[in-house]
Amino acid sequence: MPQEKPIIEAKEINVRDLLMNRFFEIPLYQRPFSWNEENFQELVDDIRDAIDSQEENYFLGTILLKAEEDGITYEIVDGQQRLTSLIVLLAVFGDYANNPEVKEDIKACLVQRGLRIGGIPTRERIRVWRDLEKNFSEYIYKDRGTVRFLEDFNSKRIKYPDKDSPVYHLYEAIKTFRDFAEELNEKELIMFLEYLLTGVYFVRIITDNRSSAFRLFNVLNTRGLPLSAADVLKSMNLEFVPEERREDYFKKWREIEEDIGRERLESIISYVRTIFAEEKAKRELVDEFEMLFKDKDSGIRKGTEFFDIILEYGGIYKDKILDPQLSSLSPQERVSYQTLMELMNRFLPFSDWIPPLMLFYKKFKDESTLYQFAFLLERKFFIEWCADFTATERLTSSINLIKLIKEQKTSEGVLNRMFEYSEEIRRGRERRKIDFVDREAVKNILLSKLSDSQFYSLKGGKMARYVLLRLDMEMQEENFPGYANLSTITVEHILPRLPQGEWLSIFSEEDVDRIVNKLGNLTLLNKRRNSRASNYDFERKKEKYFEVKRNPFAITAMLREYGKWDMNSFEKRHRELLNLAFRIYIPERLV
Repeated sequence: MPQEKPIIEAKEINVRDLLMNRFFEIPLYQRPFSWNEENFQELVDDIRDAIDSQEENYFLGTILLKAEEDGITYEIVDGQQRLTSLIVLLAVFGDYANNPEVKEDIKACLVQRGLRIGGIPTRERIRVWRDLEKNFSEYIYKDRGTVRFLEDFNSKRIKYPDKDSPVYHLYEAIKTFRDFAEELNEKELIMFLEYLLTGVYFVRIITDNRSSAFRLFNVLNTRGLPLSAADVLKSMNLEFVPEERREDYFKKWREIEEDIGRERLESIISYVRTIFAEEKAKRELVDEFEMLFKDKDSGIRKGTEFFDIILEYGGIYKDKILDPQLSSLSPQERVSYQTLMELMNRFLPFSDWIPPLMLFYKKFKDESTLYQFAFLLERKFFIEWCADFTATERLTSSINLIKLIKEQKTSEGVLNRMFEYSEEIRRGRERRKIDFVDREAVKNILLSKLSDSQFYSLKGGKMARYVLLRLDMEMQEENFPGYANLSTITVEHILPRLPQGEWLSIFSEEDVDRIVNKLGNLTLLNKRRNSRASNYDFERKKEKYFEVKRNPFAITAMLREYGKWDMNSFEKRHRELLNLAFRIYIPERLV
């Protein structure tokens, strides 16, 4: 029997008529209260500008609602940020108005008064997010509540984790609207309020079908924060989760979103798409998943299966990449793995290595082989970086590795086969390949970058810092604690880029041009020591390098053995660093 078409109703409606005799609920799948001070200020400024310009109406965008069975309750599919902000604005005006009748009118907009005779309870106009329910009940829907909220917030009686918290955004809303209200006299406040209720309009769209609501949701362009693909996919899949389990999945999604951030979560969803699709994306992320859901052989379905997969990969990303926890490894192995992940995350200008790493751990669940795989993976992608792989070439390489992981029954099978094939990449009409077993070919690829006269500035300067830290990491002793803060580490030129004084008697102008930016002339310092070292001669530089007993960088500590810095010293150190790089990236045995 064919499904009935959804009923869709669209009309212009002002704020007063929208609120009266209706109730609203913000469903679990919606993002938390996210507007900030700038959004709130823009809202009231725009309405005041409309009043000053004597505009008959001010259009506030579209609000998309799904009607519930009782006929008076509506699920807000789109527009919750704007409607919630208006409720807070009305509450602030109610607390700062002096006229008792105005206060009563505002209260009627916020709370529907019940009837004792008919047993109809008093009901709040909008049921907000769970993490703000208590704040709204205590401060927004009660007389002088917004005044008490600011007092309690400023005296630290209201707790919040950070400035991304919905509670903090509620504080920004109340404070912004309070400051605005205090600029108005009583007449101006009433005039603003009258225009807000009768002159500010939405286009209200109501549907009785959730699927229809989500389709409309995906195409509407609203004044709210832009929807991410993660938001849409979450909404789309919650519809297919049994109702009794939706809140559980919503909470888990919010937890992983708070743990790793919204942008990273969307990246993880994109990585999952790569793992399941095994090809370059041809459409937007939501459309790509729609294609996967329709493909019976894809291995992923809408609803609980989608959530289970994304949440599992989100956990792997957090625990094995972002903040690695490998409890079964030795302390030194744990530090080495954590440092490698930090370097790759921060300095590799691509993330194609992440999907294979997540898939490897998901399949084999073994930290020891994950450790081995991570270092092999780093070797593979670093060599490809040096070979100037394009984005398409890197993705092809990543997908080939994903296929290998899926094919192999054991983790050892993956480790043993990662480098035994020649990887052929098509670039336009041209084909090229890297044979990782051909030691001489790999060596030439490495030399093309590591011996470049402008090595310091290659890949926007990221390669120099990455290579120096990677070499330094290899040189560290067993008690290496890791790097305290990568953002404070800078690359130092031993021979200064603008040499003066004694340097000019040691190096000719041609020598400076040839070696100043090469690997052998570079080392690592923290920012404070880098600025102190400046253009000093070599002896004074070393004094600044080693003001503390133990310089944290082994690659810098090796300069202790040099009594002077001339061409011979540079060439010796350059060879040493190249040979160390060869030992890392062209080992005697690949596994």
